[in-house]
Amino acid sequence: MTPFPVTVRSEWTKLVALRSTKIQLALAVLLGVGMSALLAWILGMTYDDWDASGRRDFEPIGASLIGGILSTIFLLVIGVKAATGEYASGMIRLTLTASPRRRRVLGAKAIVVAAVMTVVGILLTGAMFLVSQAIFASYGMQSASLLDGDALRAVAAVGVLSAQFPVIALALGFLLRSTAGAIIGVFALILAPPFAGGVLPAWYADHVAMYMPGAASDAIAIGQLAGATEPMLSPVARALVVAAWIAAFLGAAWAVFERRDA
Repeated sequence: MTPFPVTVRSEWTKLVALRSTKIQLALAVLLGVGMSALLAWILGMTYDDWDASGRRDFEPIGASLIGGILSTIFLLVIGVKAATGEYASGMIRLTLTASPRRRRVLGAKAIVVAAVMTVVGILLTGAMFLVSQAIFASYGMQSASLLDGDALRAVAAVGVLSAQFPVIALALGFLLRSTAGAIIGVFALILAPPFAGGVLPAWYADHVAMYMPGAASDAIAIGQLAGATEPMLSPVARALVVAAWIAAFLGAAWAVFERRDA
């Protein structure tokens, strides 16, 4: 029986050694920082035309992290491919021969994806923040320092939570065995709840929306920023909601993975 640390090391090697992983991570960082910088530059160029209320309501921390929306696409693809790539190549049979306990394989993949996405997410978020704040300051706009309490909490939270949806994407990859299907599924999980909030009655926003994974993670990251609406859930409850969604998807993936032929 292959020891679990060996399984983790094997999954780490398979993920980070892929040329496609390196390219996608590089694109996630470059395009994420570039998008944040572009937005900061556009805001700076138009700042003189803003009215007094617009300047007063400007929140530089959240505005600097907008590039993460673009980066998420590449991180999700990496998460999905960590599962579906082995099915497409047939390597899953070799993986299960070396490590027959499937829960170990799934757990090792989840740990590796979470670790890579967390490290990349923290570096990416920090870079977006620093570049954007420098641009804001150059135009005489309100800016923030990473040493500010709100800024440091937001950057750290967004960076750590970068692993949330890629791990869910990994689980969907095992559930669906389809790269396209898993990507569509995780984007539906991200985008459908906010869209539903705009068309469903108020009870949805008051009693359901806060329990969606995106809403809970957003509340953790930016719920305390100036001008943000105070979430109804406590910080501990928000973290539990995020953990519950991840556990639910991984649990479903494990149940299917155990019973399905490779």
